[in-house]
Amino acid sequence: MHPSISNEPVQARVADRHDQARRSAPAGAARRAYRAPARLNVDDAQHYALFASSLQRSDVPGADVVAAAIGATLRQFGTRGCVGRMAQEFGDHPDAAAERMRWARSLLSCPQGDHRRRVA
Repeated sequence: MHPSISNEPVQARVADRHDQARRSAPAGAARRAYRAPARLNVDDAQHYALFASSLQRSDVPGADVVAAAIGATLRQFGTRGCVGRMAQEFGDHPDAAAERMRWARSLLSCPQGDHRRRVA
């Protein structure tokens, strides 16, 4: 490097920018956390869709019927619509809704529940 050329000013600016980024990182993370919408995972979406579906415990549905009902309900209402229907049901009939959600969760957690692979 030529003796009259120095990269000290550049290094000083880079160090200053690193310090600024380090100081503002917690505030930026807090802003991103506040703005980030909640995300549902696939299992939750399937539970909500089964809850919002027209299937009944007395139907004793098989894996194919459950998969079809979940897919149809998600196409009809979307994930948010299923969550909204579930919330409304919990507000109107909390005991019955809790029992229905337990049924939906137990149905989807059964070992022969290979319907999870087929649900889009």
